[in-house]
Amino acid sequence: MNSVLAKLAHPLRRGEVEDLRGLVVEEPLELEGAALPHLDFTGTTFNAPVALRGVQFQGLAWFIDCTFNATASFAAFLDRMTCYGNLSLDRTRFAAAASLQDSECFGGLWCNRTIFAGRADMRGLEVHGRTWLVGAAIAEEPADRLIGSIRSYGYLWV
Repeated sequence: MNSVLAKLAHPLRRGEVEDLRGLVVEEPLELEGAALPHLDFTGTTFNAPVALRGVQFQGLAWFIDCTFNATASFAAFLDRMTCYGNLSLDRTRFAAAASLQDSECFGGLWCNRTIFAGRADMRGLEVHGRTWLVGAAIAEEPADRLIGSIRSYGYLWV
């Protein structure tokens, strides 16, 4: 088990965050169906595919200022990713396809200046909190077209 997976194996501990900031992840990260603690991946670069099919983020899930150089799937087909805290993709860059299809965020979704260089699939995404898309872009165009795919039950900023 690599060091990233070892830190993700910890149960949720109140008031503690797994510090995974500034890493370079070279191996695929597949966490199908895992229940994850508070995570901070701020500034991390993912050079291999990330698959979070059916994952439960039990607390904060921060992917602030990250770069995904390979595909990133936060959901797929019948399994949905659930985030019980805030899912922050603030200033994150997705160089390949990204999917949040049929996922659910209870604490909000933050995509401040997030760049989706390729395809971004948000069909069926439900956000029970604030949805922030200010400055987000898909293939260098404003991410306004995502609004029709996201079911937002809170405030929406574009």
